[in-house]
Amino acid sequence: MEPKIVLPEEAKTLSLYDVQFRYGITAAETDGRLALLEVIIPPRTLVKPHAHSKEDEFSLVLSGPIGVRVGDQTVEEVPTGSWLAKPRSVPHAIWNVTDAPARILEVVTPAGLEEYFEKIAPVLREHGPEWTERFYELANEYGLTVFDDWSDELKAKYGITL
Repeated sequence: MEPKIVLPEEAKTLSLYDVQFRYGITAAETDGRLALLEVIIPPRTLVKPHAHSKEDEFSLVLSGPIGVRVGDQTVEEVPTGSWLAKPRSVPHAIWNVTDAPARILEVVTPAGLEEYFEKIAPVLREHGPEWTERFYELANEYGLTVFDDWSDELKAKYGITL
C-alpha cells in the first residue's frame, strides 16, 4: 500500500438509481483491506435492503437523520453523528424520509464491493425481460442477497421509493 491523496474532483462517482456513491479509497489503494465510500441518499429514498456474505460494513451518518433496519432492529430516526455496524450476513436497509439529501460515510472491509457498484450501475439503467436475471446474477456473484419483501414493506410504511 502506498500513501495517496485523492482530491474531491479525482474521486469516482456513480449512481445506483438516484443514490450517489463517491469513492477514492478502494481495494487498489488498500491491498484489498477496505474501501471508503460516501453515499448520498436523495430525499424520500430507500437503499435496497440486502446482506453481504463477504464484507462487514460500518457507517457514520454525516448528514441525517436516516432510517435504519439492521437484522430485527429498526430505528426510524438515526441522527447525524451516529455510527452503525452491519456485520456480514446480517440483512440491513437504510432510507431517507426527509426533504434533504442524507450523507453517509461507509467503510467496507474487505474491499471489492465498489467493483459490484461499477458493474451493476449500467444494469440498473436497462429495461426488458433480461434485466432482472442480470441484476440477481451480479448480486449472487458478489455474495449479496437482496430482500425484495423488505423493500415493499419499507416503501409502503415510510412513503419512500428506490
